This record gives sequence, C-alpha cells and structure tokens, in this order.
Amino acid sequence: KRPCVVRGRVLAPDGTPVPGAKVDVWQSDDEGFYDVQRDDVSNGTGRGLFTADGEGRFWFRSVVPSHYPIPTDGPVGRLLEASGRHQFRPAHIHFIIEAPGFTQLTTHLFVADSPYIDSDAVFAVSSSLIAEFTEVTDPESAAEVGLAAPYWTTEADFVLRPVKGSA
Repeated sequence: KRPCVVRGRVLAPDGTPVPGAKVDVWQSDDEGFYDVQRDDVSNGTGRGLFTADGEGRFWFRSVVPSHYPIPTDGPVGRLLEASGRHQFRPAHIHFIIEAPGFTQLTTHLFVADSPYIDSDAVFAVSSSLIAEFTEVTDPESAAEVGLAAPYWTTEADFVLRPVKGSA
C-alpha cells in the first residue's frame, strides 16, 4: 500500500476561495476494488465527505488508488472487443464538489504514473486532470499528517462555475 495525502482548494473563477464547499470523494483501493466490491471491508472505505475551510482548502488521508478493469460481460464488453480496446481504467479519485451559488462539479484526478493513463477504456482522461503523486520520506512531515514515512501526496485546485444569474 502507498498511503497518501490529498490536498485541494475550491476556488471561484477569479481565484477567490469558496469557503464551506462540500467535497464528496470516492476511490478504489490499492488493489483496484471499491468498498462495495469487497466483503472484507466496511462500506464507506475509500469514501469521504469534507467541508472546505474558510480558505476553500480541504485535505484527507487515503491510499494511492490502483487501475482496474471495467466489467465486460455486457454491451460495454462487446463494444470494447469490437473496437479492439482493453477494459482498464487508470487509477483515479472521484470528486463531486458543490457550494451555494455555484454549479456542481463532478470530476476525477488521475494518478500520473498509472498504467492506462493514455488509453482509458472510457476516454475520461485529460491533461488537466492528471495529478502527480510525490513521495515524501521525511518522518516529521509524515507525523504531521498522522502517517509513517514514506507516503505520497498530491494537490489540486477545483474551480467552480457560478450559477447563471448569481452575483
């Protein structure tokens, strides 16, 4: 397992923070499984609900997720086979971010060194969504976030679009 810390900021288009934004996060584990696919973990593992602070910031501890295959036993599998494509998604973390006066944002962050980053089965990767996860080996930094060294970290800004007609 590669423990990690994800830090983010929720911003308005002009770069001002969006305090109190709700951040809903979910991801696969380090073996490519979501909590609902495993009998040996409790529901809610790999999921979190966070509230951005007064500066629009949030952070959480997790593990660097893994790539995984999508099911191929139905029409998607037939489509992938007919098009000569593989069934894998690169490692990613899902986000839904919302705040009053802004349009809800649903997006991903993709792990830069993940296999399949250039050939996602569902064509969801764009360069702006690729995040570098950097290894941190300093024990003091690790202790500050409640982890042992080494751990990995990434940071991302999420920009919300104002609802039309709002100030």
